[in-house]
Amino acid sequence: MVLYLTKEWMEEYRKRLNQNKEYKEAGKGWGVGWNGDFIFQIENIPVDKISVKDLPADVAKELKEYVINGTSYSYIQLKDGECKGARPIKDPKEVQVGFIQKGPYENWKKMTRGEWDPTRALLERKFTLQGDMAKVMRYTRAANLMAKISATIKTEFPDEVYPKK
Repeated sequence: MVLYLTKEWMEEYRKRLNQNKEYKEAGKGWGVGWNGDFIFQIENIPVDKISVKDLPADVAKELKEYVINGTSYSYIQLKDGECKGARPIKDPKEVQVGFIQKGPYENWKKMTRGEWDPTRALLERKFTLQGDMAKVMRYTRAANLMAKISATIKTEFPDEVYPKK
């Protein structure tokens, strides 16, 4: 099991994207000649419901560093069907991206568990997306695969595994 919102989870996600031949094919051409990088902005993280003292020390330090005022940012570098990098960042201004996908933590949990179709979730405004929608629509299959691949990671959520008592 891998704890969500951590560097370890992001690295596992990057590896699984790159191991998936179907994603590699669906993402062919993405970000070629233009910025296809993403920030996933996870809002309303219930930090007041997480027992920081029960977290492993390195994870507690990491969450304190990357979860600021209940918001976390994940930087995903995507180009031509490959994930070049995936990591948490402190501030979205640290990087140049073509897209920002925002949504509340509870919605990200549902997406990560494979409970929601990403296209439908966007259309139903469970998430907002900033960036060139025409490009995103041409790569709907790749976006759906990204969500499907995230659901293959055996994920633990800090508010569920380390709840405040």
